[in-house]
Amino acid sequence: MSEKNVTSINLYCANCGTKLGGAKDVCPSCGRVIGPEQYAAIPRTGAAGVGYSEITGHPTFDAYRKHTGKVQMILLPVIAVVVFVILLLIGAGAAVSLVSAALLLAIMFAIAAAKGRKKPDWQGTVEKKEFTRIKRQGADRYTYKVWFRGEDGKRRTHVWHQHSYVYDYLEEGDTVRFLGSLGTPNAFEKYDKSGDDVIPCVCCGNLADPRYTYCTACGAILLKGKTAQ
Repeated sequence: MSEKNVTSINLYCANCGTKLGGAKDVCPSCGRVIGPEQYAAIPRTGAAGVGYSEITGHPTFDAYRKHTGKVQMILLPVIAVVVFVILLLIGAGAAVSLVSAALLLAIMFAIAAAKGRKKPDWQGTVEKKEFTRIKRQGADRYTYKVWFRGEDGKRRTHVWHQHSYVYDYLEEGDTVRFLGSLGTPNAFEKYDKSGDDVIPCVCCGNLADPRYTYCTACGAILLKGKTAQ
């Protein structure tokens, strides 16, 4: 992996996870300098360890789920109202527009609930990776798919549509675990992270500097392995 894959966003302090609330040079909570300068004496490669992390019950994961859930609850009714107005404008009729908007809202709530539902944890290895390009309305869209072979012998797949951060991070042959019990969309942790110079946040998927303690994009604690705790 390359340093250019690490996002430079600093919405949260990498040292204590405090929300910064705007551009700042120093964290108002812990007083640490914002940015990679504070870690200059620590090599990036090797900053994460070997073994699975033991902090999967950290409160930042609950905070992330609650925040994304609130955002969805705000956006879904807004989308339904917009659909209702559009249907009225094109002459669909008030009754038809209302029923259509209500049905769309119910479907979106069901999809949001399914995405946020916790799933069983499992461990396995990465078997295969593949991305697909789909051309829609003149724009290229990509689907990123990874196949895993679980320790129980079952074959599993995971698909990303919005970004390829975790897809790019995982390599064929990697030993990983999926933390479905976290209820977050990117909950994959590699067993051996000692040779990585980036690690993904298991919440937002942001590729983070392994010297950081918290994800600077969403504030969730990073899973860095037993030797790094």
